[in-house]
Amino acid sequence: ELVRVGELGLLPYPDGFVGSPAGWVLDGSGSPLLVDGGGATWLLDEDTGAQQRVPDPGLGAGGIPELWWALSGGDWVLDYGGHFAVLDRERARSELRGAARIRSFQGAAGDHLLLPEPEGLLVLSVERPRGSPELPVCAPAVPETCLSSARQLLDQLGDIPGARQEALGQLNIACTGGVYRACYEAVAIELPELAEEAERCVEGAVGACHEVAGERLKLEPERPGALSVGLLEFACSMDASGSLGERLRRLEEVGEGCVMLSGAYDRLGLSDRALLSLDQACVLGRADACEEAAERRHAAFASRTVRECEDPELPVAAACVELGLLLQQEDVPAASLDDFDAFLRGCSLGEERGCILLGDYVDRWGIANERVLAAEGALRRSCEGGEQRACLGVAHLLVRHEPRSEAYAEALSTFDQACRAGLASACIGGAQQRRIGKARWLDAPDSTALWRSACELTSARGCAGLGEDLSRSRGTWPEAYEAWSRSCDLGEAHSCTELGLLVEQRHREPWEGEQPPERYLQRGCESEDPEGCYRLAERDLPRRGEPPEETYLLLERSCEGELGEGCAELARVHLDRRTSFDDEIAARHLRTACDNGSFESCKELGEMFQRGKGVERDRDQARELLERFRFNAPRNHLRLGPALGFPFGLAARGELVLPIPVGPALSVAAAGTRLPAVGGALLLLEGDEQPEDPASLLYWDAVARLYPNNKARGFYGAVGYHSLSASGGSGVQDRPRDGFSVRFGLHSESKRLYSNLELGIGRYGIIDISDFDAEEEGSFPLILSVLSLSVGLSTL
Repeated sequence: ELVRVGELGLLPYPDGFVGSPAGWVLDGSGSPLLVDGGGATWLLDEDTGAQQRVPDPGLGAGGIPELWWALSGGDWVLDYGGHFAVLDRERARSELRGAARIRSFQGAAGDHLLLPEPEGLLVLSVERPRGSPELPVCAPAVPETCLSSARQLLDQLGDIPGARQEALGQLNIACTGGVYRACYEAVAIELPELAEEAERCVEGAVGACHEVAGERLKLEPERPGALSVGLLEFACSMDASGSLGERLRRLEEVGEGCVMLSGAYDRLGLSDRALLSLDQACVLGRADACEEAAERRHAAFASRTVRECEDPELPVAAACVELGLLLQQEDVPAASLDDFDAFLRGCSLGEERGCILLGDYVDRWGIANERVLAAEGALRRSCEGGEQRACLGVAHLLVRHEPRSEAYAEALSTFDQACRAGLASACIGGAQQRRIGKARWLDAPDSTALWRSACELTSARGCAGLGEDLSRSRGTWPEAYEAWSRSCDLGEAHSCTELGLLVEQRHREPWEGEQPPERYLQRGCESEDPEGCYRLAERDLPRRGEPPEETYLLLERSCEGELGEGCAELARVHLDRRTSFDDEIAARHLRTACDNGSFESCKELGEMFQRGKGVERDRDQARELLERFRFNAPRNHLRLGPALGFPFGLAARGELVLPIPVGPALSVAAAGTRLPAVGGALLLLEGDEQPEDPASLLYWDAVARLYPNNKARGFYGAVGYHSLSASGGSGVQDRPRDGFSVRFGLHSESKRLYSNLELGIGRYGIIDISDFDAEEEGSFPLILSVLSLSVGLSTL
């Protein structure tokens, strides 16, 4: 019944080993590492006996565990150093203090000890009495083995002193390694009163998991340990286990575990992992977690933006622009700049968007504002010192001045200067500046030349602008083709679409490298230009019925890109299906179309709100949408069509809307007709008899209409001059009756068609009583109503 320890040999320390050994640590696989006097770690190759330096500093103390000494109860026989010694267990333990245990050596299985000596490592073999229990193996690199070995320890060696402590340590290793069931088994050993709840948690009771984790957290409220975090990790991951019904029933409870885990990570200072836990709780249905995660993410973005912009050595121009935009919406506590200074810094660093946004403050505060003047002066001085990015900034400020001022002309000159220095964005700014006021007389390149300079500087936006400028004239279409081709190749998606539309136009000979229009439209669509997708879909849209699936998908892509025309056409497809479900979908698409410039969609959606089709009936919404249509829809200046009404019967009517760009709209309308055989009515009004040959009725009017909006739609007021006369018949001379009228009406349009309803009263001459009774005298005006309903075509 003796434990025999025999000497196998001495392994000298390798070259580079510093000083005396300082102790043992364990690496990730559970192997002992020897620490030298310099802090370096050395690993023994158990097959060859060689020692090599390793970078891993180890995971924890590498001494021999308490349980290992208690595996045998007999005496120990030590056979090394040339003599035998029989010792009890405690004396043997003292004699071998500082040793480390390995599981094999040079192919020989079984326990071996490594004992540091001044000259090297003394290798000892350990032979226990037959039937002695083995210590289960735990490999920290494979944490599942630690859970298994801990369970084996408790099952087979639980009565031996130190077994529970060793099992607890191995369960902690497994828990830290992500085997979260081990966390609850560790708690059951550490806090026996929670053993029952820990078992229920492992079986799937999420509430029990929360109770166990909460009690464990009370032991370390300030800084949760790995065990507490592991408990919560397990509680937060239970949505992925069990049947679908079980998972659905416990989603809310699992979300609570994720929120608790987020709090633990916060106390550990691990904000990124806390945010991930909140995101998981959000996915599981916790609305409060969603809000908090969004706030944290926004705060993190704001903090990073401040750091990048205010970095004293390498500030980021784009971050300053983002910071300025943030400061326009809210306070950012960490920022020392306000929005104006943020845009100024971004502009000074060469971010054109910052210069443009900085220029908005000229409009808001005025040119004479002290801060605006100071910024303008600072940028001007930097520009004069040769900093061309500052020239771009000062030009964007100067261009906001009144066109008749010298500063407005100086803006164009400064744009040109920065453009010649190689700043493509300055070329674009100069090309976009209007040639009015003082700038008209400045000796500077025209907009086409500046667009061309920007394009030559490989600016995709510059080539796009050049193509747009040159496409206005058929004679320069070949140059427009080249500019748009280059812009498309540089990644400007809309230029690909424009290129397809240009190639589609009739021209004599193909241009160099010309491809079919569909190829360019496809490139534009694939590069996320919604108009490219719409133009492709437009080619295959049937006049009626369901479009092909590929066409429908193209319409969807164009609508996802918020192209008004694409959303309007997609809504039409759904409306044609005539189901309540499709009406709801169509209403959503019409809303997007209306918000993105398709104002006919505003009208159609407004009518759906009036009828409650696809949406809940809402008269206020309907009124707002219809007014939006009337205010924003394009204005047609010429309206022609037939009119039916009183007193003219059937007439031809035309209206010309005067081209006034802003304010109320003013129009001039006229109507005329000739009605056979009804002119005798005017003769009767003068006391005459109907002639044998009936006279015709001639009618004409001229009306001035005033609309409250510049689109010439909706309700309006009008004044008119009209004339009725009888003409023809046997011996009948023209009998005119004319006068003025006051009218009001309602005008509506749908694409190219219009309808108009007009009411009013007018005076049609005098009725002389003596014409009917020679003995009576007197007269009174003839007042008649005016009624007109007209429909027709709205053009130009």
